[in-house]
Amino acid sequence: MANKINPFQLRWKTYNHLNHPFGDLLWHLIWGIIIGISFFYAIISHDFWFLIITFIALIFFFHPKFYEPKLMDILINQDGIYIDDKFYSWQNFYAFEIFENDFRKFIFFFPKNISLGLQIPIEEFFVDEKTIRDNLSLFLKELKDSVPFIEKLYRSFFI
Repeated sequence: MANKINPFQLRWKTYNHLNHPFGDLLWHLIWGIIIGISFFYAIISHDFWFLIITFIALIFFFHPKFYEPKLMDILINQDGIYIDDKFYSWQNFYAFEIFENDFRKFIFFFPKNISLGLQIPIEEFFVDEKTIRDNLSLFLKELKDSVPFIEKLYRSFFI
């Protein structure tokens, strides 16, 4: 990183379902396996009602509409990205892309290691896309049409 970067600060608040209220990835993995086994058992045993119950459980456990949304404070500056009290350094990412669904725009940060990317919704009332793009380009390269399909699919269902 260049030492001659002028300090900047982009800050906004937004609602998002970034953090699951009941735990982390391990919680999702355990319940995903349990529900997956239940689906498999319901299909093999031809138990239609158990299949319906399993499908309903899948919706209740993983659909963010059933969670209480959380107001997040987002700060992007020359040090990195702050989401509430969690800090993400620029060294964790190699690129970014701004993409949108039918309702909102998002910044997707591509991680350097084999972890999940970071998505942040943009509140255009507080900060515009050009300002974000100009400041992020100082640290990361911008990609076009590179956001993984599963991330775009997730954001098409869960705004």
